[in-house]
Amino acid sequence: MSVVLGRICLCLILGTLLFLAGPSTDAHAADAIPGEQWCDRDIDRIEFAGNRVTRDQVMRRELVQYEGLPCMLDDIIDGIQNLLDLGLFKSVRAELILQDDVLLLRYRVSEKIFFLPIPRFSRTSDGELRLGAQLRWDNFLGRLHQLKITSEKRQEDDGRGRTGFVHSVEYVVPRFFGSAFGMSMQATSERRNAELAQDGVVFGETVLRSRRAGFRLSRWASGTLGVSGLSYFAGASVQQRDYTMRSGKVGPYSDGRDFSVVAGFAVQRVHQESYRRRGYYYGGSINVADEALGSDFTYARLDMLARWYIPWRGPQTNLNVQLRLGLSDKAPFGERSYEIGGGELLRGMESGRYTGNILTLFNVEYLSGFFAYPAWRWLVFADLGNVYLSDDVNLFKQHLRAGAGLRWKLERLTNTDLRLDVAWDPQDRKLTPYVSTSLTF
Repeated sequence: MSVVLGRICLCLILGTLLFLAGPSTDAHAADAIPGEQWCDRDIDRIEFAGNRVTRDQVMRRELVQYEGLPCMLDDIIDGIQNLLDLGLFKSVRAELILQDDVLLLRYRVSEKIFFLPIPRFSRTSDGELRLGAQLRWDNFLGRLHQLKITSEKRQEDDGRGRTGFVHSVEYVVPRFFGSAFGMSMQATSERRNAELAQDGVVFGETVLRSRRAGFRLSRWASGTLGVSGLSYFAGASVQQRDYTMRSGKVGPYSDGRDFSVVAGFAVQRVHQESYRRRGYYYGGSINVADEALGSDFTYARLDMLARWYIPWRGPQTNLNVQLRLGLSDKAPFGERSYEIGGGELLRGMESGRYTGNILTLFNVEYLSGFFAYPAWRWLVFADLGNVYLSDDVNLFKQHLRAGAGLRWKLERLTNTDLRLDVAWDPQDRKLTPYVSTSLTF
């Protein structure tokens, strides 16, 4: 019954995506600027057209060419690319118009769909059914703010096992107008039946209740434009967790309150092309909790991340690389800081198979497009990584999985790609599929 229901829902989802991802007639920015022959004087006025939702201020802060300065074609083209990098537009064009000795620079955009209420029905590679809904607004109030509200029921073993409910709200402001500051807030509530186990030892069955809230304030470095470049952030989060045992014992786990502070930095220079990305991203953060701060737990954690999107031959081919390193002395609630496995970390291995307080991870993907269907790309990938306990680190001991997949660029939607990966597990000698509407990294 669950298999039939899953196929019906999959057909409905694919039908919806086919409608939303219909052919786009807009072309992305080209180097030729209509009216470029007038680019021998100062720009007198800049205006925007086609932005029914997005505020002019959001677009203006991404520009390199300013009013009152000599016209520079390279700066105008850089402005086109910066607007495309926001991920809000299917296309961006610029044109120069000379009227009564007044030179006008106009950016003409075609907006994507920002508001997306999504019914959620999915089955993870581990056989967990997820049913619920998500409201996603990637350009809230036309100011590039991101709002995401999710509510879903999760049940293991294809709907026959442990069940639970997860509700979350996330709100992100990349940059406030007229300032170098941004912020993010997140709140999550969870209630589920869970098995308490570690290193293959099962301790008991429990009802887990968890409530978490977090806040971060970010500041962009001097000289940065828009939402690209170097930024710093600091914040805090609090989580309350309670266990109600149904059988057995809690083992190494404990309930209580975790209060931690975090600080870090990020450098983002990722550029959007029609069907691929290019550029790089890297950053790091340190998270600290202590009883002196009102926490029931004391620990320190360091995370570092780097990504490269490398253009290859042709406009649809590139190489994506990700490196992650995590170091911690311990984790709250008697858990471990990191786990490995699953579609977001190490494909081909079941989620959470191994846990530890030190993480190493390397992901690489080679993607290439189909000439007649540029929105589709095929890929091959490899994932390499492991987790360790503090006294058992061997960097030469790594888990390797590989596979192939497809990517479908949904051009009318913001930040949405249909992802299908199939990974081979040489240890268990089986293929594991992964389907989602978000990229691996």
